[in-house]
Amino acid sequence: MPLDLKIVTPESEALHTTCDEVTIPGLTGEIGFGPGHVPLITVLKPGVLTVLKGTQRTIYAISSGFAEIESGTVTVLTQSCQSGSKIDVDQAKLEVAEAEKALADLSEYHPNYTVVRGRLDRALARINAAQLRK
Repeated sequence: MPLDLKIVTPESEALHTTCDEVTIPGLTGEIGFGPGHVPLITVLKPGVLTVLKGTQRTIYAISSGFAEIESGTVTVLTQSCQSGSKIDVDQAKLEVAEAEKALADLSEYHPNYTVVRGRLDRALARINAAQLRK
């Protein structure tokens, strides 16, 4: 029995599909969901979300958020979701460089530190997703 996967961002439903397995970037590591998985709600960190449907693997870069699995439905609530095939790696590398430069000038106690760190983590997730899709 396949899983029903919904990825929702503040702007829209980014993806709604059925699949055999979903792997998400949990706060403490990757979490894989398959049919019959126990109900769970978890926090997401920026990273790579992988969808497996038969032998086809599709890669997405997502931001932080939350995921829930219940009754064969995986719902991902995230700030952004981008297909690995549509990522501009050069732009993401530029964003990494800009964020790293900004972080070098900030203490981890500075009010903007977490915002800049989030930009860095999202850009790195986009690069990883683009590389994994190949």
